[in-house]
Amino acid sequence: MTLEQTNRLNSMCEEAKEHVDELLVLLSKSKMLNILYVMNCDHTPIRFSELKRRVESSSTTVARRLSELEAHGLVIRTAYPTVPTTVEYALTKDAISLAPSLESLFDWVLDRADRQ
Repeated sequence: MTLEQTNRLNSMCEEAKEHVDELLVLLSKSKMLNILYVMNCDHTPIRFSELKRRVESSSTTVARRLSELEAHGLVIRTAYPTVPTTVEYALTKDAISLAPSLESLFDWVLDRADRQ
């Protein structure tokens, strides 16, 4: 870590560190990044069944992750009064603004994998 990075990290208040930790814990959950990736690629609301199919995960896992994303203000759930009920999920502006940071992370991982 450079001196500049160390100074920046040390200047962060404890509250900011807690928020970073909370986000990292959220993103590290099973299928969380996959869900965000799929939703970001479409740029349109997606139905639960389509998201589940594309993420290749169980209904339970996808439902839990969507609920957690919604609780953190990263996903909007919209239910339509149809029979059966139609539910769509969309990323919030906050989640969309997070995408470039996640893409940078993915690029870093891929670059590192190519060197090994």
